Amino acid sequence: MKKIGIAAAIAAAFLACNHPVEKRVAQRVSNDSDVPWAGRDDTSAQARAQQRYDLAWRQLQSFRAQQALAQAAQQPGTTPAPKMQLNVIEGGKDSFKGLDMNGINSAPVHLPITGNASGPSALRVQVYLDRNHFSVGTIDGGWGKNSAVAVWQWQRSHGIAPSGDVDDATLRSIADAAGAVAPLVSYQVTDDDLKGPFVHIPDSVYDQQSLPCMCYENVREELAEKFHADDDFLSQLNKDVKFSELKAGDTIVVPNVRPPLTQDQPDIAKIAVSIAGNSFDAFDSSDRLILHAPTTVGSTYDPSPDETLHIVSINWNPNFHYDPTLYAEVPDDRPDAHLKPGPNSPVGVVWMQLSKQHYGIHGNEDPSSIGYASSHGCVRLTNWDATEVAHRAQKGTLVAFVDTKRGKSD
Repeated sequence: MKKIGIAAAIAAAFLACNHPVEKRVAQRVSNDSDVPWAGRDDTSAQARAQQRYDLAWRQLQSFRAQQALAQAAQQPGTTPAPKMQLNVIEGGKDSFKGLDMNGINSAPVHLPITGNASGPSALRVQVYLDRNHFSVGTIDGGWGKNSAVAVWQWQRSHGIAPSGDVDDATLRSIADAAGAVAPLVSYQVTDDDLKGPFVHIPDSVYDQQSLPCMCYENVREELAEKFHADDDFLSQLNKDVKFSELKAGDTIVVPNVRPPLTQDQPDIAKIAVSIAGNSFDAFDSSDRLILHAPTTVGSTYDPSPDETLHIVSINWNPNFHYDPTLYAEVPDDRPDAHLKPGPNSPVGVVWMQLSKQHYGIHGNEDPSSIGYASSHGCVRLTNWDATEVAHRAQKGTLVAFVDTKRGKSD
């Protein structure tokens, strides 16, 4: 997806997402996401890779014991997956090379899973975590911080010594809760998947405002988001598929992720956002951890570590207003721009306004950046995680900001 950031803004400092300078003018937020647009996310692939294996989050003290939700049901339209016997091997080399869906599903699990591991073992655990509502962001079969933090939270939730690495006890705990199903399943493409509209999204916000929607750019992007997968990884799983030539009824291989929520079921009582840990954790009224997701929050954003806000509104498919007067370095006489809603909007598919001016939680058009690239104020989630949060939270849900500096406890 397009890497175009958005500030869900902060008070006092007035920083915009992924923008290097402080804003010296007030920012305004409306129900139509009237917040500054920060331009393209220019975080390099090398910088993201370094963040992926950054272990500093282990020193934060907000990763504490909780419990987790039960497994999810089957994603609609996918072929039901059989339960799998776990064949565990200590050590050894793990690889996708030469494996089709059946080969990946039946591959042994190489333990421990840690560091820069990549292969069917990492994929299996990523899928199981996702099905248990412990999101790793985009599923790509490669280990890293997002996966390790989700494992850490799972271990703490289930009385396992927290390490962020997957050992035998951790694997079996996560697998049992997820139903030990196959990590990959077949999906039959539908007319709805193919009908679009699909649009090319230009870089300029002024060109974007002429679009009928901030829609997906192509079928592959839409299907990758539907199954919580990295675009390139979805192609890797379907080497012989030309996504631009798919027809209704064609079958592709997809990760066996949790199905989307489509109805409100408000069970989230409190949310804790770890600034330095890039961790978004939701708790029920009994203080049980019931949802975890990676998030991108500003690295220079430093609210009070014990500050607690609350959600004041949840706005689906928000429009986006670009206002040049919110930027000190942009001439005030530049015209405004108004972008239509869509998954490639700078605020994604949903905006959750918080009780402190300029704070919000929202979706994002670049899921691969979540948890790794730094913003300067946004509380960003993947569109699928933001959608689930919006259905499970409600007006009045508490949101606390913790770990505002590396090494500080909450």
